[in-house]
Amino acid sequence: MAAGGKPPIYTKTGDDGTTGLLFGGRVSKADPVVEVCGAVDEAVATLGMAGASLEDQGLQAIVLDLQRGLFVAAAEAAANPRARDRLVPGTSTVTAGMTAALEQTIDRLLAEHPLRLAFVVPGATPASAALDLARTFLRRAERRLVAAREGGMTVSATLIAFVNRASDLVYVLARRAGGDGDEPLSHE
Repeated sequence: MAAGGKPPIYTKTGDDGTTGLLFGGRVSKADPVVEVCGAVDEAVATLGMAGASLEDQGLQAIVLDLQRGLFVAAAEAAANPRARDRLVPGTSTVTAGMTAALEQTIDRLLAEHPLRLAFVVPGATPASAALDLARTFLRRAERRLVAAREGGMTVSATLIAFVNRASDLVYVLARRAGGDGDEPLSHE
């Protein structure tokens, strides 16, 4: 027991190089599903940095909602394949409605502030830089999901679409956070 009578943070169950799945079972920490969850975790943490840097409370709320949605995506990815029937839509499995909600947010943000038609060098503000970094983690998660599916794992098209749309939203948020400070790739 740790101080205060609470169990310690460490369990030692992962000392053998495995980690637990949602609803039981263990896989190697090098398993494709763990790679997906790791990339999503990196994105969620980086979105936290971005949210803490944003001054606009509306954008902060969007980031927080996205973080919550990504926890659902990670739960779906980390579920034991033999227990997928235990997944709960919107809680431990992504729904088409969740993806549609991201699309509505993207459309609203773009209606308010259309994107410039140029590649942008990240880093206009700390928040936009963190958002661009989160976007790269989401793109990696998406690549890992596709690789896992191609490797024979059950990966829903809905989950892949959600992660893809999440990265689109983060790109739009980054441009919004960068404001007029976004630097185009070239000065042509």
